This record gives sequence, C-alpha cells and structure tokens, in this order.
Amino acid sequence: MRKHLLNGTVALSLALSACSLAPNYQRPEMALPTGWSNVAGVGATQQNTSLFWQDLGSIELDRLIDQVLAQNLDLEAALQRIDQARAQAKIASSPLYPSVSASGSASRTFQDPKDTNSAHIGGGVSYEVDLWGKNRNTAKSADFRLNATEFDREALRLVVTSDATNFYAQVLSFNDRIRIAESNLKNAEEILRIIEARFAQGGVSGLEVSQQRVAVNGFRIALATLVEQRSTTADALAILLGVAPQTFSTPSATLATLTLPPVNLTLPATLLTARPDIGSAEAGLRAANADIGVARAAFFPSLTLDLNTLVSAGFGGPAAAATQIASNLIAPIFTGGQLTGNLENVTARQKELAAQYRKTVLTAFQEVENALAALKSANDRATVSSATVAESQNAYDIAKARFDAGAIDFLTLLDTQRTLYVAQDNQISVNQDQLTAFVQLRKALGA
Repeated sequence: MRKHLLNGTVALSLALSACSLAPNYQRPEMALPTGWSNVAGVGATQQNTSLFWQDLGSIELDRLIDQVLAQNLDLEAALQRIDQARAQAKIASSPLYPSVSASGSASRTFQDPKDTNSAHIGGGVSYEVDLWGKNRNTAKSADFRLNATEFDREALRLVVTSDATNFYAQVLSFNDRIRIAESNLKNAEEILRIIEARFAQGGVSGLEVSQQRVAVNGFRIALATLVEQRSTTADALAILLGVAPQTFSTPSATLATLTLPPVNLTLPATLLTARPDIGSAEAGLRAANADIGVARAAFFPSLTLDLNTLVSAGFGGPAAAATQIASNLIAPIFTGGQLTGNLENVTARQKELAAQYRKTVLTAFQEVENALAALKSANDRATVSSATVAESQNAYDIAKARFDAGAIDFLTLLDTQRTLYVAQDNQISVNQDQLTAFVQLRKALGA
C-alpha cells in the first residue's frame, strides 16, 4: 500500500506541476521599416564576415583590440556580474528539487557500575510541489535576467571595442596633424628668416616682420595643442587596454595605414537579433513576463510533501495519508492586499519594459540612420577636401615662387600659407570622421 501511495502522490505532483500561470510571451508588435533612408554615397557590400576593426586592415589595431578584450576592467566587471546572475539563477531554481537534511546527536551517561553511550542519526526529505508553476517561473525569470546580463556584456564589448578603435584612429590622426603642423611651422620659420634678412637690408618694414612672427607663434601654439590632445587620447586608450598610461607606448602609425571598407546594410528587422542592447531589453521583458506567473501563483495553495512523514502515514492507510497531505497544504486567506498589489506591480513593470523595448528598437533605427548620414557627409567632404588641398598646395607653391622673385607682397604669401595649412589639417579631420562614422555604423548594426 505504501508503494502505491507514494507512486500516486508523485504522479499527482507531476500532473499538478504542469500548470503555469505566466502569460504566453509575445514580442511587442512594432511597425518595422523595410529599408534605410540615407544609403546614397555609402558604399554597400556583401555580408560582413569579419569584425569591424579587422576590416580596417591594421595588425597593430588587431593586437590592441585583443588586449582590450583580455584586459579591459569594465569587461572584467561585467563578467563578474554574469557570474553573480548565474549564481542567482542557481538559487532561484533550487526549489525545483527536493530538500534533503541530516541530523545527528550523541550522549554518554555516567552511571555506576557501567557508563552508557548512545547515538542517533536522522534525516528528512521534503519537496514543494510546484502546483501553479511558481518555482518554475521564478527559475525562468532568473534565467532571463542572466541572459540580459550576458547581453549587457556583449553591448559593453561593442562599446569598448568601438571606443578603442576610435581612440586609435584619433591618435593616428593627431600623428598626421602634428606632422603637418611641424612642416608648416618649419616653412613659417623659413619665411620669417627671409623677411628678417630683407628687413635688415631695408627691403621690408617692421610690420611684415611682426606679422610673420605672429604667424610663427600661431603655428607653435597649434602644434603644442595637438601634442597635448594626442597625449590625452593615448591615455584614454591605455585605460581601455587596462594598463597605466605611463607604461603605454603611443602608436606612431599614420591614418593612411587604415583602410575604409564598404559596409553591408542589413535590413532593419535584423537589428532585433543582431544588437545586444535589444536582446537585453527583450530578456528583461521575458523575465517580467515570468514574474507575473509567480505573482499569480501566490494566490493559490502551496503544497509541501514531507516524504518521511508521508511514508509513516501510509502505514495508517489512505485516510491517514490524506490527512498528512492536507496538513501541508497552505492557502492564503487574507493578506491585506499584498498579493493583489504585488501582481499589479509586476504587471505594470512588464508593461514598462515592453515600452522600453520598443524605445530601444526605435533608438537603434535612429542610430543607424544617423551613422549613415554621418558617413555620407564625411565621404562627400573627403572628396571636396582632397581637391581643396591640391589647389591650396598649388597656390602656395606659386605664391612662394613669386614672393622669392619679389613679384608679390608678403600678405599674399601669408594668406596662401594659412590656407594650405587649414586645408591639410581639415583633410585629416575629415578622414578621421569617415572612420568614426564607419565604426559608429557597424556598432549601430550590432556588428
């Protein structure tokens, strides 16, 4: 009889455990665009098969990103948050399994003519029958929160690698701009030497000398500023690498070592699964959906089986066993609105997360469009700036030759000199803008 009773009880618990009060999850409905707007002038290609920094074709950058992924402290902290969430998921799933306990005691009685020793070892096994899916939904909620934490780390990885790539490109850009500034400073100093020599011979006035000295000082200030900006950018890159800035060697390459590749523009709908921030938002929403099932289950009775006591009751027949089961069946009667309030709270939370999910998706679409517009603008400006540099260099060469021949005045030469410097510096900035827009676009696409 005892065997039949236990088998029947286990079968009943399994049947009741099949129930779940969580709503059926459905991804929030949204009107998804069929394509992108700012696609002209962006150079599309086939599906990207490599990571975005690898597409830039720099071995040094690849090595730095590998170091970022291995040593970045923000990523390390995110990994520890994943471990915490994984531990919480284990805790949340523990009620799905029986609880086994053990106890023991020992004593010694001193009594003439003979001492007496005694010992007792006991234990117990109990199991909460998951009648309404409360424990399973609690475990599901924890698992989804673990998934959200994992997505958060992927989103952080995307941010950290894109920041490192941008910082590296900025350092290379400063290298180029410093080289241009040094060249222009050298030219300005040479012109100043010529003007001072002519001033000594009475060929020019002191006004021209002072003007060129001001120009030279302006180049020196610009050069010092660029050197400072390169240093602070390299320091920021060092922090991403997880090393002290004092131990980091500033890259010496030029921006020309990076190749700007075309970008594959996947359909907007692919962002729902490609972007980790959207994945995190949906995982949080699914966790909230499971929380509703937990809150609903709290309104119904809970049943805990003490298997040892139940077996003992089996010796007294079915009536005794039924009495023992009934004694472990607990149902809420009056909670002062606690259960209702909790259900209303988790339901409102689920609706809030649904709205946040839709906002996250819309923001993702916006970021792609903004990056496309930025890349198109940078590409257009790069074409113009390249032509401008060529014309400015030609104008300066002509002006310098005429000035040396005495055919033009100093102010004309000074103006062409400044124009050339601005054009060269602007071209480097525009090329950096192209790389920044490319990185932002790939980041927005989740790749």
